[in-house]
Parts: sequence; C-alpha cells; structure tokens
Amino acid sequence: MLSPSSTAILAMLIPSTVALLSYIIARLLKTGVSIAKAVCILASYLSLLLISTLIPVVRYDIIRVSLIPIHLPIGVINIGLYIDCLSLIPALISSLFTALALTYNIHYLSPYNRAYKVGWEFNRSYPFILIFNSAMLAMLFSDNLLTLLIFWELISLCSYILISFWSESDLSISAAMKALIMTHIGGLTLLVASIIIHSVTGTLEIQVVGQRIAVNDPITHIILLLLIITALPKMVLFPLHTWLPDATIAPTSTILVFHEGGSLAGIYIIIRFFSNILHTHTSSTITSLIHPIFGSINLWGFITSLIGSLTLVIGVLNALIESDLKRIVAYTTISGLGYIAIAVGLATPLGIVAALFLMISHAFTSGLLFLCAGAVVYATGRYNINDIEGLYQLMPITTLYCLIGVLSMSTIPLFSDFAGKYLVFNAIIEAKASFFIIIAFLGCILNAAAAVRMFYSVFIRRTAKPPLRLTIRNPTILMILPMTILSTAIMVFGIAPAALLDLLVIPAVKQLLGDLSINMTLQQGVIETTLGFWNPTTTSISIAILLALSISIILYSRKAALAHRAAISEEAVKPFICGEDSGILDNPQAHHFYHVLAEVLRTGSLRSILDIDRAYYSLSTIFFKLTERMRCFDIRQNYFYAILSFTLGALIITVLAVLVG
Repeated sequence: MLSPSSTAILAMLIPSTVALLSYIIARLLKTGVSIAKAVCILASYLSLLLISTLIPVVRYDIIRVSLIPIHLPIGVINIGLYIDCLSLIPALISSLFTALALTYNIHYLSPYNRAYKVGWEFNRSYPFILIFNSAMLAMLFSDNLLTLLIFWELISLCSYILISFWSESDLSISAAMKALIMTHIGGLTLLVASIIIHSVTGTLEIQVVGQRIAVNDPITHIILLLLIITALPKMVLFPLHTWLPDATIAPTSTILVFHEGGSLAGIYIIIRFFSNILHTHTSSTITSLIHPIFGSINLWGFITSLIGSLTLVIGVLNALIESDLKRIVAYTTISGLGYIAIAVGLATPLGIVAALFLMISHAFTSGLLFLCAGAVVYATGRYNINDIEGLYQLMPITTLYCLIGVLSMSTIPLFSDFAGKYLVFNAIIEAKASFFIIIAFLGCILNAAAAVRMFYSVFIRRTAKPPLRLTIRNPTILMILPMTILSTAIMVFGIAPAALLDLLVIPAVKQLLGDLSINMTLQQGVIETTLGFWNPTTTSISIAILLALSISIILYSRKAALAHRAAISEEAVKPFICGEDSGILDNPQAHHFYHVLAEVLRTGSLRSILDIDRAYYSLSTIFFKLTERMRCFDIRQNYFYAILSFTLGALIITVLAVLVG
C-alpha cells in the first residue's frame, strides 16, 4: 500500500518518465508509433487515478513531507511536498485535461483532419503534454519558492513548444515567442519576489514566509505587486492576456493543456499568497481611499478585482467582433477568467468559494468549447465563422455538446457556470461592491451575446451561398469521448453543485482560512447564504419541465401555422415588394442586434482603444531602433566604442564594489 506522499511523487514522475521513454519506443520498434501513443495515454490516466486517490486523505489532513535537503550558497533548502485541497483541485483538473487531450489528439492530429497536413507519426505533442502535466503537479505540490519557480518556468517552456507545434509557420513561431515573452515576465517577477522574500525572511519555505514578515512592513507591497504581475500572463489577465488568442493557432488538443493548466497555475498563486500566506498583510492594507461603491475591500483585493473587471469587458468585446472560431472561444474564456479574478479580489471566504467553484466550471466550459471548435475545424477545414454554417444537421452530436457549452457560458440554470456566477454575485453583494455587480451583470449579457452569435453562425444559420463540397460528419469516438465527459460534468455540477462544494471547495477554503467562517451552508443539496437559499436540483427540474413545455408549444404552433398557410393562397397574402419576400420583414434578424453593437454602441472602436497590443508594438519598435543604434558598440563595428563601454562598465562595477564592501 502506497503512502499518500509516495502516491503524489508517482503521479508527478510517471508522466515525465513515460514522455522520455515514448520517444525511444516510437523509434526502435516496428509498431512503435502506436505503442508510444498508447503508453502516453495510459500514463496520463494512471496519473489522474493516483491524484484522485488523494482526495479522501487531503480533505481531512494536509500532506507535509520533507524529501531532500539541497546545499546552496544561500543556505540549506529542504525540498518537500505540501498538498492541501487548494493544490489538489487544479492538480485534478490538469491531470484530467491531460488525459482528455491525449485521447482527443489521436484522431485530431491525423490525416483525417482537413485543416492540417499531418500524418500518423508520433509527434512532439504527446511527450510535451505529459511533461507539462508533470511540471504542473510539481509546481502545485511545491513547499518552497525555489522548486515552485523552477517548475513555473518549465510550464512556460512547455507552452512555447506546444504553441510552436507548426514550426514551419511564421505565425506559429511568432505566437509562441509572444507567449514565451509574456509568461517569462511573470517568471522574472516571481524570481525577484523570491529573492526579496529570502532577503527579508531568510527562508524560501512558502508556509513560513507570512510569519516572518511584519504586517506593516512596506516591503510587503512590493512583494504583492510582483506576485500580481507573476499571475497576470498565466491567468490571462489584462494587460498580459493577448498571447492566448494568437496561441490558438496551435492544435486544439494542446490548447486544452497549456491554457487551462496555465490559468489554473495563475489562480493558484493568487489565492495561495493573497488569501493564505499573506492574508493578514493584505487585509491590513488601507481601504479608506477606496470609494464605497467598491465595497469593504482591501487595496490589493481592489486592484485584483479591477484587473478582473477590465479583463472581463475587454475579452468579451473582442469576442463579439472576432470571426475566427477558436479566437472567439479564447476571448470568451479570457472574459470568464475576469469573473474569477473579481471573486478572488473580494478576499472573503464566500468570494474564495465562488472563485474555486467557478474556476472548475470555467475550465470545463471553455475546455468543451475549445474541443467543439476543434471538431468543427477537423471536419470542415475552416476557421472563419462566416465560411461555416448549418452544421446542426451534419454534426448533431457536436452541435449538442457545443450548445451545452454555450448555455453554460450564457449563465443559464441547469449548467455549472450559472451555479458559479450565482456564488460570485452573492459574494459581491455580501462585500457591498456595487461597481463589480454592474460589471458582472454586463459581462453575463455580453458573454451570452457572443456565445449565441458563435453558435448560430456555425450550426444554425442557413444562407443562399453554396454549401461546402465536403462530406461532413461528427468526429470519431475518441474525439467525442472527451466532449461527453466535460458536457456531463457541466450538467452534473450545474444540477448538484453542492456535491462539488462539499467534496473539495469548502474543505479547501477551511484549510486556507482556518477559523474564519464561511457565510454559506449546505443542507440536502440546498445552498444557503446570507442573501437567502437556493435549491439547484428543484430549480433545475422546474426549468427542465418548463423548457419541455415550451418546446412542445413551439412545435405544435409551427405545425398549426403550416396547416394554416396551406389553406390560404400565398399570392393572396404576400404582396410584391420590389421582388423580395415580405416575410423577411416580419421577424427580427440577427444582424439587427449586431448592428446595434457595431454601429450604435461602437464596440469595434472601443475594442481598438483597449487593444494593448498596439502599445506593445510601439515598445518593440522603439527597442528595435535602440538595438540598431547600439550596433556601434559591437567590436566588429568599432574598437574604440567597444573598449570604452567595457572600461566604463568595469569602472562602475569597481566603484559599486568599493562602496558596498
């Protein structure tokens, strides 16, 4: 019988070990390609199984294990494990998505995919997806800043390799480099934060850091600022969010890993330090300068929630005018991450409960929509929603699963995002943050509009233009299976959210905050907060009955209308109006709604104003011109300037050494 710590170590080591062996298997054996792929998939499910066995242990007792001491010039660092419910939740999701991505990958990256020229060969996506998951688990289970930083950077490197999968494409390389630069900014700030923490506390052990920093020490503000910047690119928050839409050029199966896993890492860092390690320090920050419309919220919580609000609005505005299917999903998932940042910034027990639940739901919803988008690209070879239409008859299963994802994103009851956002609204109201209520409500409306636009354009719309001359059908069972699992999870956690709350979310918050009470109780599936109670199961059943009744009425009305039209002469009813059918004037069309968005609300202009990439481009241009001018210091260009720069540099270093020492 394995101990919990041995189980965790095996879950981390198996994926990376198999990733290395799979290359050898694929090249040495005659049927090595198939065997290597099978071994990778089995390793991912085994790792998921091992992580799952930790749930009953970690719910009641945190795993703390010291493994090996490392002697460094700064002292001895004890490398160990620290596993609680907060680290176990993203570990479970990351392991699940790794298994689903590799399953989906078999046929997605195959000759059947009409969007890519790819064969059955063993490609680098298989081992690097496994290595990504190993790095993710090691980062989450780290008990010190050194190993956390190392595996944090390894996650960024794996993301770069996965995004640059189509290495022959300049767009792919450019997107990968952009992602690497932005995520590396987070890595650098984490390094600086770690150096400052060690210089102040004399330790890198995460659980001890908060105890050794004085509550009112000004250095705390610098550390908190650096940690926010650390989380921004991984969590895909403004202004370091623009890498993700570009990264959708990567295969869909890899997006499921590097985006969902990366965003979980960012959320984990923010909650771990702001609501656990440095909770006392953040709670003591000045709040008198913050306007009452932002509620009873501390300074750093306000900054986090404000960044989340900006991300929510900017993401959905981009989704409303985007035409690339995978980029639309990327922008909507960026907007959804804004909700989580708002909830985390509230810094209340209920806010953290809402953030963790919505983190899980958001991962399932956005993951499902990415898989559905990948299935459409796989079957049609098209990315632009203006080139795709009427797929509901050709791909009914994909249509159904995409509808589930769209309804969840649109905050419809019966689905998990409704339960998550219900908790977010409760947390915002409890904190009396009126501003964030307005932003969250606006986000719900705009996200519903973006989701419906995407679904209608791809699956429902029928125009007079000629159809695609392709035999389009649902993808294979290995691509359908991951979508089925995620769809089921969305509906189960939407109908019975109390099960997930009781299993992992509330135990995680209790372990984080200790004696602080959570203004929420669970009794027989009923969720009760200070604002009242909600029975999701009864609500879901009632809505299902009303929905079935409404559909029946609509179907009966259509049948009766067809019978009525047949009895009346068409010529006697429809006048000739310049040749067009007057029926087009009877009902509002989709373009009426989007005309308001584009021409009246000017969402396109607003999106252009908020496009942070323009600023990045200007900075890169300035930097390029600066490097051009710096060529004069190159020894191959001019010896004098090279020697002068070296002499000045050596002189400055000598003076500093004398002054310091």
